[in-house]
Amino acid sequence: MSPEAITLSRQNLYDKVWSTPMHKLAREFGLSDVGLAKLCRRHDIPVPGRGYWARIQFGQKPERIPLPALKEPRLDSIKIVPSPPKVTYDVDPENNEEIPTIEVQDDRLVSHRVVRRIEHSVSRKPLDERGILGTRQGRSVPLNISGGALPRALRILDAFFAALDDVTHVLEWPSPYNTPLRIVVSDEKLQLSITEAIRRSEHKPTRDELARQKQDYWWKPARWDYTQSGELKLALWSCDYPGISRTWADGKRRRLEQCLGELLVACQKLPAAIKKEREDRAEAERIRREEEKRRAEEALRKAEHDRKAKTVRELAHAWQESRLLREFGTALQNTTAETPDLSDEAKKELLVMVDWILHNADYVDPLTDLKWTRNQFKNPPWSLQY
Repeated sequence: MSPEAITLSRQNLYDKVWSTPMHKLAREFGLSDVGLAKLCRRHDIPVPGRGYWARIQFGQKPERIPLPALKEPRLDSIKIVPSPPKVTYDVDPENNEEIPTIEVQDDRLVSHRVVRRIEHSVSRKPLDERGILGTRQGRSVPLNISGGALPRALRILDAFFAALDDVTHVLEWPSPYNTPLRIVVSDEKLQLSITEAIRRSEHKPTRDELARQKQDYWWKPARWDYTQSGELKLALWSCDYPGISRTWADGKRRRLEQCLGELLVACQKLPAAIKKEREDRAEAERIRREEEKRRAEEALRKAEHDRKAKTVRELAHAWQESRLLREFGTALQNTTAETPDLSDEAKKELLVMVDWILHNADYVDPLTDLKWTRNQFKNPPWSLQY
């Protein structure tokens, strides 16, 4: 079930922002620090600057930035919808679980059919300014690396795919190989990729570049210099739910080659996490539909109540009008009879008027036709047969 929205005034949020540090307040609202800061900017609410809370801690009393007047009254009411809690799935090996050993020798020959196809699909010429390899004929390969890191990445994939074959997991990469390679485990499809960390630094124009820029005013040198680090990261995620993922990377203590056993365990555990996610989403959708149905039914009940209340008021007003007409008609009839100086013609016309008033009173009186009156209350719209 989605978290309930919080509604508060701009003044209330301003008071909270200046009485509680942003990171704590954001957690209370179920938001990120950045999300809360954006909300404050959207509603023109000033926030404490750097060092404000440190000064408070040392007993100082720094001044608050006053809350400016609003130019748009609609911004005075703030609705905060908390982000749903992030669900994490444990796909790492248990403490006592045996982790398979997958060795990757430096002189390993690439022999797996899929890895050889990946190697054949890679273009040896860098296609972008970072030195990242491209692919031939628009093929999709699970590599985003430089030429220097290619042999190592292929050895890693070769060892891992051989281990996948041993546990009968299926690799799915149909011709013409322009769709991502997928690992099929227990009918669930996973995707992996190996990427290389690229260092970026600001480019310092050379003397020749400065001379060319001076001569060709429309030309500019590159803004950044890129350096291929050779550090690799492997990511594994669900094709249906990319949020269910796990990554491994080169570190100070171990290299990516030493993580392949954990990667194999994750492949075996991810399908259960995907199934749980699918069930959770189905349950959330069921609850959402039920809540939507409940709100729709409540809206219908309210609309019907409002209709009946309006109908009763109109019937009561019509009944009061009919009583008033009868009283007026009777009074006019008595006055006509008690006025001696009226001519017979005038009396006749007044009595015709009295007769019309009394008939009209019967027409507007809801009590003269109870079946019609009942249907006014019971059946929308009033034109239904009764």
